Amino acid sequence: MTRSSILLSITCVIGAVAAAAAPVSHLPKANTRAAVASYVQAAASVVQKSGPSCATFATPAWRSGDYYIFVVGPDGKGVCHPTASLVGKPMSDIVNSKGEKVGEKIDKMGMGDGSGWVDYLWKRPGKTTEEQKDTYVMGVTGPDHKHYIVGSGGWGLK
Repeated sequence: MTRSSILLSITCVIGAVAAAAAPVSHLPKANTRAAVASYVQAAASVVQKSGPSCATFATPAWRSGDYYIFVVGPDGKGVCHPTASLVGKPMSDIVNSKGEKVGEKIDKMGMGDGSGWVDYLWKRPGKTTEEQKDTYVMGVTGPDHKHYIVGSGGWGLK
């Protein structure tokens, strides 16, 4: 074996180990409805298998910029959300500045095995006015046999 082939072999092994150790990003690859729906479906699989894994959904593999996963518990209250004031809050209490019952819309869409889009006005972090937000939600059953709603959304989705 030549020195260059040995170095190439070592480089390939190091690259393979680094790739295996790197966390897999579940974040949407594009700001589209399809990408956000896939993101929520991946998170729903986690909830079905392991329950509402809030610590998992708080990692950079699941949360960045405008993208985050939220989970609503069987009691209709927020379980996982990056905004601490929404954890433990009944979804029925979540309304936008126009009085639109956003939380109730999300609850209805995620009932049973329901899934789909909920569109509403919501204030984007760092902004002063509400903008159109599109949120995809899925109803799932966790390993505890309880019902959860898993969702995420985005602004300006295509």
